Amino acid sequence: MVDWFVRGWRLVGWLNLRLQRNQSMVHKAIILAVLTAGCSATKEIASSASVASSAAHSISERSAFIITHSAQPEIVAAAVTIKADAEIILHETRQISIAVAGVKDIVPFWMTLIQWGLGAVVAVALVALLWQTGLGTLIRVAIGWIPRRVQNEADLAGKMLSDDPATAREFVAAKRASDPLFAAAWGRSTK
Repeated sequence: MVDWFVRGWRLVGWLNLRLQRNQSMVHKAIILAVLTAGCSATKEIASSASVASSAAHSISERSAFIITHSAQPEIVAAAVTIKADAEIILHETRQISIAVAGVKDIVPFWMTLIQWGLGAVVAVALVALLWQTGLGTLIRVAIGWIPRRVQNEADLAGKMLSDDPATAREFVAAKRASDPLFAAAWGRSTK
């Protein structure tokens, strides 16, 4: 965990130099929280247990070397104690490695909210993109979903082709009632 924390602060420092030189400590903490939010706690525990096990193994080997090569009884006694402590650490790190398999990472509630919020933003952006490019209208026509207002206008336009002036007036009135932009444009064109 400490390693990720240090890496995070280094990255925050690098971003600070690149983005803003006078960024407050709160901004750095927010950036660090966002950067480290994706770290898996179980992976961090397993990694730390592995590092501790490696260090304890090294200590055990060095103490065994001291026990074998030292002639002073107090140094040999200290080395035996150190070796026993290293064996305890090795046993505990093995237990941690076994227990970490049963641990499940928990996503914080705020990260779940951020994930849902980003999903909603992406969905809204996708819908806006579909409508702005005209693909939304194409999809609506393909599945046969034509709004009643548009269908009524199409029916009136079809009747208008019969050259009946009353039908043409009805069409313009219906179009003006249903579309405020058309009504404004009609008002300008008839002046």
